[in-house]
Amino acid sequence: MKVELRGEPVHSPFGGSVAARVLRCPASVDLTQKLPAYLRKPSAYADRGTALHSAIALLLAEDAHVLVESLAGKTFGNYRITSEDIETALRPAYAYVGTLLDTPGAEYFLEQRVVFPTIPDTWGTVDLLVCIGRTIHVIDFKFGVGVRVCALSPDGDEDVINAQLLFYAAAARHSLREFFAEVENIVLTILQPVSIDVDAEMVSSVTVTHAELDAFVAAYRAACEEALSDAPHLERGSWCRFCPARPICPAHTGPLLDLVQFAVPTPPAVLADKTTYLQALATGLDLIDAVKDLHTALHDQAKRALENGDAVPGYALSAGRAERRWHNEDAAIGALIRLGLARGDVIAETIRSPKQVELRAKARGLKVPAELVVSRRSGVSLVRSENAHAPVPGRGETARAFSEALEALLEGAKHEPRSR
Repeated sequence: MKVELRGEPVHSPFGGSVAARVLRCPASVDLTQKLPAYLRKPSAYADRGTALHSAIALLLAEDAHVLVESLAGKTFGNYRITSEDIETALRPAYAYVGTLLDTPGAEYFLEQRVVFPTIPDTWGTVDLLVCIGRTIHVIDFKFGVGVRVCALSPDGDEDVINAQLLFYAAAARHSLREFFAEVENIVLTILQPVSIDVDAEMVSSVTVTHAELDAFVAAYRAACEEALSDAPHLERGSWCRFCPARPICPAHTGPLLDLVQFAVPTPPAVLADKTTYLQALATGLDLIDAVKDLHTALHDQAKRALENGDAVPGYALSAGRAERRWHNEDAAIGALIRLGLARGDVIAETIRSPKQVELRAKARGLKVPAELVVSRRSGVSLVRSENAHAPVPGRGETARAFSEALEALLEGAKHEPRSR
């Protein structure tokens, strides 16, 4: 069964999904407007997230009366909901929200369009607003797996509140004044059932005050005004991850020029100064990483342009490799066994991976006993320092640590009283 999505969303240039980027890089607004309109929209990678948002909205709609299990196999937009999506994403998110909505006196708005104050033509759609007593919960569903999103994230010496949630809260307060009239506590919540970190909590929340929302409104208005000025600030950072303007952004194309000028020290200089050469290695790797990021953005936009019917000189779409599948698995199993094959010839029964089981257990509020799982690392790989989840010391560092431990042991033995 195919479920039709609501009309194609129209995005405000200063909407909630780009709030963090606008705050840190106001110049990104004008750069994005220079792209063809269809390339400013979310990429195909967002199909799953969009489908799961539509599915959870359908589950929560008062007049739907849909069972979560019944959504398996249904198509929303370009994505077909799988049983894995049901167990690891929709079921736990629906259970959490259901508990909130079942609270006596709870009132809520679902998929509510809200307008941001003080900035013309600026709006967004908040996933869920729930009012219980004098507390309002502003909830944003995140169904992506690759990047963990938190309501409060460390940034240097301070913690930063999620800008998208602040945007939705400020816009909702402005648009639904009666709903917020007696509210004292505003709880901003990211609901992310599955992330790259298996042990991460599904719910990330932070409580903000009305004064903090007022401060955000002022800061965001200033950033938007700068974005419309003749010389807006341009800055590269983590907020660029989903920016469609990367292929034309000087902060991202600049490394291409740096790569042309990149020169490794000659062998005599290397022998004279090892540190200079090691720094050259680091600089070269930084440049290559920047070019890789740009290549991904260029590739994705060229593909989408061709899919849209435009011509990209020198490039064309090519059909992927054909994949053979059973027309009907249940019918095929019966037919193959009747043909004379044993059940073991047709069906391979294997246990799911620890991660798959842990995700399903997490959705049910269970925890897999640690003693059932063993970890074996295949080797070491080169990553940026900030991405080293399990740093491996080099030989020099290992030898130095051993030497220090041996010295401490000998020093301790020197002062230890001798037995008679």
